[in-house]
This record gives sequence, C-alpha cells and structure tokens, in this order.
Amino acid sequence: MTLAPEQLEALAHARRQGRKITRAANVATFSGWSMAFFAFITLVSGLFSLVALLLGIGLTVVACIELRGAKRMRLLDDTAPRMLGFNQIGLGVLVIVYCSWGVWQAVFGPSPYESYLAQGGKVADLIEPIDNLNRAVMSIFYAGLLVLSAIAQGCTAVYYFSRRRLMVKYLQETPDWIVQTIQTVAA
Repeated sequence: MTLAPEQLEALAHARRQGRKITRAANVATFSGWSMAFFAFITLVSGLFSLVALLLGIGLTVVACIELRGAKRMRLLDDTAPRMLGFNQIGLGVLVIVYCSWGVWQAVFGPSPYESYLAQGGKVADLIEPIDNLNRAVMSIFYAGLLVLSAIAQGCTAVYYFSRRRLMVKYLQETPDWIVQTIQTVAA
C-alpha cells in the first residue's frame, strides 16, 4: 500500500509537531535508566545499611515508574506527563529525606573519629579539628545536594506537567489514523 502525497505530508507534519512529546519520552527513558543504575549501585553497596537499602528500593520504584511513563508517552497516553511529573516530585521527596538524614547524621550522629576523641590528650586535640571539618563538609555537601535536588526535580516535574497540554493539543490536531499508527509502532 502506498500513501498519497497528502498523507505523507500529514505524517511529516505530525512527526514535526510531536517532537516535544518524543523528546519528553526520551528524557524519561534516560532518567529511568539512570535511576535504575543508581538504584542498583545503592542496593549493592548498601547491603548492610538500612538507610541505603531503603534509598535503593525507593530509587528502584521511581525508576520503574519513570520507564513506564516513558512508554506511555510514546503511546500518546495523555496521563503519562502527569504521572511523570508526580514521579519527579516523589524522587525529590526521597532525595530530600535522604539528604536531611545526612545533614542530621553529620551534625548529631556519631563521629568516625570517636575512638580517637575518647582517648583524650594530644591525639584528641589533633583529631578534633579534623572531626569538626568533616562534620562541616558533610553538612554542606548534603545541604547542597538537598537544594540542587529540589531545584532539579522541581524543574523536571514542571517540564513533564507542561507536556500534557502539548499532548492534548497534538491528539486533537492529528488525524486518528496517524495516532493509531504511532501507537501501534510504539506498542
């Protein structure tokens, strides 16, 4: 079966109009596989840490939702952008909780130099500034990561939410036969 020139032009026009939707699906796919990688690393490296185990499980859930959302974007499901936006908010909350825990641990948790500090004397006097520096650096690191994550996940969520309007418009303006073709190819 050969398509008529008008159909080929309609198909080319639909492809151009759908680039932002395709790009969002690609962003979600990259994000999902990146999170899956970090979830794996977190789970493997944190086998003996409850915090790392919980973080790894959370990242795994977020990665699965992100990959499912990418597939739904490719299928032109207009609920996918909302799902992906809320998934990013969930990721942001997960990272914020983890970073808050890191800041709390750095400030109030046990020191890795506790045994040296407990000895007292000159060793403790030499180690104390290192301990204070370690606590300050870790606090700043986790606080910075918290702020950056809140910004990154917030912006990504807004990006995904804004794709819904584009998808609805695309579905309204694109001929049904093209939408069905895209959905068949994506499935």
